This record gives sequence, C-alpha cells and structure tokens, in this order.
Amino acid sequence: MASLPVPAHTAADRRPARRRRKFDLHENPSPVRNRIRCMDALDGMRTLPEVCIPLTVTSPPFDSIRSYGGHRWDHETFTALARELWRVTMPGGIVCWNAQDQIAKGGQTGTSFRQALYFMGLGFRLHNTLLIEKQVTRGINPVRYGVTPEFVFVFSKGRPRSINLIRDKPNKHAGKLLRYSTRDRAGVISTTKKVLTKPFGARPSIWRYTTGGRATATDRYAFEHPALMPEALARDLILSWSHPLDVVLDPLAGAATTCKAALLADRYYLGFEVHEPYHRLAERRLSDAHDAYRRRLLDESGS
Repeated sequence: MASLPVPAHTAADRRPARRRRKFDLHENPSPVRNRIRCMDALDGMRTLPEVCIPLTVTSPPFDSIRSYGGHRWDHETFTALARELWRVTMPGGIVCWNAQDQIAKGGQTGTSFRQALYFMGLGFRLHNTLLIEKQVTRGINPVRYGVTPEFVFVFSKGRPRSINLIRDKPNKHAGKLLRYSTRDRAGVISTTKKVLTKPFGARPSIWRYTTGGRATATDRYAFEHPALMPEALARDLILSWSHPLDVVLDPLAGAATTCKAALLADRYYLGFEVHEPYHRLAERRLSDAHDAYRRRLLDESGS
C-alpha cells in the first residue's frame, strides 16, 4: 500500500528522512496510543484522564445526511462530546472540527456555526477557520451558487503549543525585495520595510483538494464507508498543529482516516468507533498502514 505523499511544510519536515526519523511508533505500547476501540465516543472519552490530548482531528455526522448504522447523533450528543473534548484537551491543544451544513426546509441548517459558537462558549479560542474546497463533479443547483461550504474550525485551548504552517503557495516575486507598509490605529502609515520574498509562502485559508477514488483514499476497500475524509486533509491538519510523537485523537473515527494519517506522519493515534462494520474496516485499514510504516522504517534504515 502506498504511503501518503507529503508536500513541503516546515524546514524540519523537509529534512532527509534519516535525519528526521529517530523513533519507531511501534515501541512503548500504551492503552491510549495506537488503539482504535469499538465503543461509543462519549464512553471512550470518559475513560481518558484530563488534559491528555494535544490534537483532535474529527469529522462529525453532517446533520442527518446519513444514518451511520442508526447510532444517535443530535445536539445533546454533540454538546456532551464537546465538553469531553474540553476536558481531555491539554493547555495549548487543538481541536480540528470538520463540519458541513445540510439543506433542509429550503435553507442551510447553520448547524456548523452553532457548534462553533458552543465550542467558544466552553472556553476554546477559534484559532482558524478553514474553507475546504473539494474539486468534484456534482449536479447543477438551480437556486444556489455551488455546494454548501465545508469548514474545518480550528479551536485552541489557550495559545497553541504547535503551529507549523504549510508553505506550498508559490510566490511569483520569489527572490525579490518587496516594500511592505503597516498602518497604525488612526490609519496612518507607521512603518515601511523591505522583505526578501521566499520561494513559497503559507497557503491561504481556502484549502483545495481533488477527491474521489485514490485522491480521497489509497485503500480501495475504504469506500465501504460512505463519507471518507480525504487522507490529504487529515494529514495536513495533523502536520499543521502537532509535533512528531504526539497523540492524535479521533472520537468519531469512522474508517480511521485520521488514525492512518497520524501514524504515517509519525504521530500516535487513538480512535473510537461505535459501529462494528466501520470498526472492522478501520482495523483492516490500520493493519495495512502499520505494514506500510514498517516497510518505510526498513527502507530508511537501509536494511
């Protein structure tokens, strides 16, 4: 199974593999590392100690678009899960919440915005709002522009402990000295300076992905799950807001896209998935990911 392609991110991520990798995620087993457990998200999270999770990357059900085995997902379940995320997230930790609204009764439900406000009411900061643009072919909507927007709300518990902005936006003025000005509160230009433009800049808050087939998931059988998060999206969120060897949590693990991406990005993972068919799918997918990870370790060690 092919591993995820990794674009240029930070200087540390661009180092040669032998210098970058000095650890094996199969060492030091733990009940809260490299586990995907078949249980309800709330029940699973209640087994965790307080302030133990540096990063959560998850995608809840988008309103009632799909049933996911008939398991309950409503506002009460959401608020309980959000409170647990506040409890287990460590100071400086991040929660990446991938959400999209449904069209119901002639309009967008606004559920994603209500969820964001609830997280903020708990004490989370809304550190970043990402708009996810998936390049797919869909039917024409005769009354609306495009599809309902998909977001990733990036919440932080205080000041983020890890920020590694992805720098993959080519700068057309690379290598040139450009003049930049700033204005004070009154609107008057206060400072002007010249800056050497680098070859690549941080990507904007609109993230674009090609989806469908292997662009979404490299495991063909993963599409037994009806709503896969693109592997590249999970990878980019993990690389942006965590360090190697961090634990990445997905309490609504589904087919284990977040868990797989965490492993292949040198992070530990922990996931909960209540629906048994999806849990079996997740276990199969992670077994293949661990095999790929072991092969990569052997290749990088020269064995």
